[in-house]
Amino acid sequence: MWMPDRTKLMKIRLHNQGEDAETVWAEDLGVAILHSAARYVRIGNIPILHAKPTYGDVIEVLTNGDGMLEWDRHGVDLREIDTRILEDSGRWVAIIDYWPGRPNSDLQSAFEELVDAGGALDIAIEGVVAKESRGCAYLAVPKSMSLADLMTWLQQQRAALRFKLHHPEVDSP
Repeated sequence: MWMPDRTKLMKIRLHNQGEDAETVWAEDLGVAILHSAARYVRIGNIPILHAKPTYGDVIEVLTNGDGMLEWDRHGVDLREIDTRILEDSGRWVAIIDYWPGRPNSDLQSAFEELVDAGGALDIAIEGVVAKESRGCAYLAVPKSMSLADLMTWLQQQRAALRFKLHHPEVDSP
């Protein structure tokens, strides 16, 4: 699995016409070819408010008025978001709540087992918020895995954790 060069990490802002602003880590890939005021970056973690771009995607960021590098979705529909991404990493995002699967197991151990198991399948995983005995995890899943594949894999992790899928929604028959 690709890992960002930590010596080249910088914070950038993602937003959609000023809405849903969030900062993420990105690896600096250098000055953009067509715009000297822009830079190319590879997203280094999984955004919370944006399904795309996500972990590993390459985008062009511009410096805004306050000096922050940012990417604007410009209202582009998610079905056409590839028009705003220079290089798609081939990942889609899933969001789960999780809790320990074993009695007397703790949330951190369950999460670490999930991360280790996901790494073997090239699934990037980040924990977001832990409330009491539950956590939330964002998964950047390779496009070679379908939602059904992901659900099967998550079910196989039941010894370590239990989960509830929040995104994407599973279509009902």
